[in-house]
Amino acid sequence: MRFLSETKVLSRHELRREGARRWLRLEISGLAPVNPGETVLFSEERHSPRCRIATVETFSDGHAALVAKFEADDLVPAVGGGLTVWSNETPAVSVGADSLIVTTPAFLYRVAPFERRGATVLVEDEGADLWEDLRQRLEDGLAWTSIFLALEPARLQAFAAEFPDANPYLFANMDMSCGIGACRSCHVTVSDNKDGEASCRVGPWFALKRVNLVRLQFASAPFI
Repeated sequence: MRFLSETKVLSRHELRREGARRWLRLEISGLAPVNPGETVLFSEERHSPRCRIATVETFSDGHAALVAKFEADDLVPAVGGGLTVWSNETPAVSVGADSLIVTTPAFLYRVAPFERRGATVLVEDEGADLWEDLRQRLEDGLAWTSIFLALEPARLQAFAAEFPDANPYLFANMDMSCGIGACRSCHVTVSDNKDGEASCRVGPWFALKRVNLVRLQFASAPFI
């Protein structure tokens, strides 16, 4: 485990709501150093043992803003309450300053913080030719290893058909339960490890050619 911090919730703000589903920003204190865009896990003192996922939006001197999605039956952390936050291991793949991240409007909140680290985020517009956009960027000198795709698995399969030799990185958007790699709920099926790899330990980015995209489509959480 890279770190485990007992934090306090300072404030809570609703960013978006769709029906009973809500996206909240949690301002917390007492967090170990983290980078914007990093995926962390948390559990709340009143909650079930199942952990939850959040994206680090900002961090400064132990104070951080986390963004997380909550379903109708989820207990929302109370202002003034405690929050245990951890990151199990250093991700195997890091998004660099010159990277290009491709995503959808609904999933933008999970990857937008990487812009604070110098990455470029490209949001796929309906009706736009994303594949042609990528071809142009490659002609301008961008390498596949600098491209990160935070897209639905079905869209990734379309990408692989369009660019059969390409090997960018993909975002494995998996639900998590234990947060330490033991329960296998977030394991990604990869070609070079028969046991798969836990996204909570070494994810969420994986080289596209390592991942079984068909199995990922059935295991992935919605990109919302």
